[in-house]
Amino acid sequence: MTTVRNNSLRGIGYMLVAVAVWSAMMVLVRALSADYSSFQILFVRTIVALLVLAPLMRTSGLRVLKTRRFPMHLTRAVFAYFGMLGLFIGIGEIPLADVVSLSFTQPIFIVVLAAVLLGEKFGGTRLAATLGGFAGVLILLRPGFNEIGFGAAVVLGGAVSYACSNICIKKLTTTESVGATTLWVNILMCPLAGIPAVIYWVPPTTTDLLLLFGVGITGTAGIWFITRAYGAADMSAVVPFDFLRLPLVGAVGWLLFDESTDIWTVAGAIVIFTSTYLLARSEAKSRNRDK
Repeated sequence: MTTVRNNSLRGIGYMLVAVAVWSAMMVLVRALSADYSSFQILFVRTIVALLVLAPLMRTSGLRVLKTRRFPMHLTRAVFAYFGMLGLFIGIGEIPLADVVSLSFTQPIFIVVLAAVLLGEKFGGTRLAATLGGFAGVLILLRPGFNEIGFGAAVVLGGAVSYACSNICIKKLTTTESVGATTLWVNILMCPLAGIPAVIYWVPPTTTDLLLLFGVGITGTAGIWFITRAYGAADMSAVVPFDFLRLPLVGAVGWLLFDESTDIWTVAGAIVIFTSTYLLARSEAKSRNRDK
């Protein structure tokens, strides 16, 4: 019991750090998006991620990149690229609180895709959580009352792409190491982001270059801490703390960018996140029964 509790506390600690650095990344992207294209921001973020991951190459050499599943790595990289691009474009188009709220749909899309593509069971809890998640999206966007804008559409599209990327990860990790999958996705994303980045390139100032590097560091750190959080404790124990991104980013958006958050955004986010949490609890119980 003590071990489980310690693991849960460690997982919560990792998640809290992930919330902080991931929120910082969103704020940095928001600040840069007025002067730089999402392609350029994403390209620099990918380069910095490779620099951060370079020690993996130094310790393991080229052996870490040895694979027989290059097409799957490439597919995953394409989905991850469009997922991140949709997120970055959305950050520049709509309030940060809306971006965070819509990004909570990603686990819902993963469940749907896992059922369709991997043949995983789609039981009552999964169905209820999925319907609840989409109901939250409708509350937030209120189609018929408000026009669904480009920013919201690309964030949702990005969430779907991220979900597809995670399905690829699930298939890759049956034979590939975490280090290999992490390195390959960033290596392959470099040309995907780099080619359009060159077209829309704006020479950054020294200050903005530091902010661009900050996007790469916080983005890479966020993924690392989230992975550690899920590895240390059940998702049901750490997922609730991910919701702290909404008030944190909402407050920063209000203070720095004069963004407002309406009741529909909050209500929709609560419904989406509640569905995600119930889904995480259901998955945790299912795993415990299988042990």
